[in-house]
Amino acid sequence: VTGVPRHMMPVRRLSLTDFRVKIGRGAREKTLKKALETDDTLKKWSETAWAKKLAAKKARANMTDFERFKVMVAKKKRSVEVKKALKKK
Repeated sequence: VTGVPRHMMPVRRLSLTDFRVKIGRGAREKTLKKALETDDTLKKWSETAWAKKLAAKKARANMTDFERFKVMVAKKKRSVEVKKALKKK
């Protein structure tokens, strides 16, 4: 479902969210997938600011040199427009 295989994880490395799924202790992967799909937990997660930030970070990491250049040019254009708007006031 998430692309991460099930494995043991130290409690210190976990971060709690507001999402809960009602499953029993030691549930099988099939049960977990079904519970996640019925509650639309992954959809709710993808709408959070945290998930959007992670997605943006991944997108930036996968950018090519030309895409980074286009972003830089767009930021410069936006900056010029903002300065013009502020100067008028």
